[in-house]
Amino acid sequence: MKRWIFLLSLVCTSAIAANFLNGKGTFIAIDGDSYDFIKKQLIHEGTKSIVSGKLDELGLNKDVFWQKYENKLNEKFVQIEDSLRSSYAEGELDNPKKYNRFKERLRRKKLKAQLSFIKMNDMLTKFSIKKISRSQRNANYRYIKLEGDVDTKLVTKIYYNLVRGKKSSDYGSLFINVNYQLNGISYSELGIENENDFEGEVTKSWIEWFSKNKPINIANVLRLEGDKKEMLASYLKRPSELMLSNIPEVFVNSLLLEIEVKVIKKKFDKTINLYSFEYEGNAYLKDLQTNLVMGTYKFSRTQKSYRLATNSGLANLVANHVYQLAIGDFPTIQKNIKEITPITSIEKISVTEFKNLQQVNSFINLIEDKGVKYSLKVEFESIGRQRADLILYFDGNVTEVKEFISTMQSAKKGLSYQVIDVDTKFGIKFNKEVETL
Repeated sequence: MKRWIFLLSLVCTSAIAANFLNGKGTFIAIDGDSYDFIKKQLIHEGTKSIVSGKLDELGLNKDVFWQKYENKLNEKFVQIEDSLRSSYAEGELDNPKKYNRFKERLRRKKLKAQLSFIKMNDMLTKFSIKKISRSQRNANYRYIKLEGDVDTKLVTKIYYNLVRGKKSSDYGSLFINVNYQLNGISYSELGIENENDFEGEVTKSWIEWFSKNKPINIANVLRLEGDKKEMLASYLKRPSELMLSNIPEVFVNSLLLEIEVKVIKKKFDKTINLYSFEYEGNAYLKDLQTNLVMGTYKFSRTQKSYRLATNSGLANLVANHVYQLAIGDFPTIQKNIKEITPITSIEKISVTEFKNLQQVNSFINLIEDKGVKYSLKVEFESIGRQRADLILYFDGNVTEVKEFISTMQSAKKGLSYQVIDVDTKFGIKFNKEVETL
């Protein structure tokens, strides 16, 4: 067996240096609010602004985070109001004075609860207030500018606990599977008797890159092989709507990065021993619990020529360019992995009486855009002339998502539809447009 040396230059991302971030906030006071109370509320609003900046810096999905934050906070507010109401006798709040007092107490309880909710005010390790002011037109409108240093570990922990939920708080694995295709050349012509010597080393180096630059929400980076590969193939044969009901433990909260690489020998000039190659490929990032594609990536096609005295070093050159072909996209893939939100429910929906495919796509774009709070994603299962079957992937309650889709039916011109929800069948039927003279 011929031996060859595999040389790669790994690219490591540098750690983000600690730095102060600027934030600003507003608060509408009422008569009777103390300065200390107002100041605490302003600092809280400014802290939220700084946390938003840190989420951007970390490449995390701040829109989903704040949607989840508002939902959970509102649930807490309902509990506070119910508890306060229960402290009054029946009919007591019919008295206008007592009801106004009730509203004042409720406001203060909500604001106090908001300050400690999900340890928001603990997220700054230090901060300084740059300015507190009030509106010249309305003295109750207060403003703050501050800067602070964020506890990155606490922010990321709270982000994933809130966005993923307690049921899916454990981090999963990133599995990597690579398919190589050689056109116009064989492994033996490269000087390799065992193709695993080539494929294994390149894949190993890519796994090392992700291990060194591991996304925050990934516990392990592993090659997909052996029993796990067979287990996944069997699991993915399940109907989409049944996938989440019996997930193999090894794939819970896990992702698959499928990389496809093509190495093409374009020509070989024997007189001067000149090889010309073309490299191309792509990758798919999938949620292993649902087989939902979370991202697609097309690598930049490159052409390389090598003039060699012998072909003894050809394998090294080809392997290095295969490695470099994909690694330029890895930071983008890493960022997308950090932003991925959980899928806890799958529901089928049938779309009928649509005018054209563009109308169906407009409907999909609408509910995905407006359904951020549910991390809603939609894929086609099948499509015909009279009917399109879609699969909804989301994080939340099925009833809530159905109600959400119902409220969207008049949100955009050309998307007027009726909701059909009978027994186990759920769908929408587009209304025919009536032309007016």
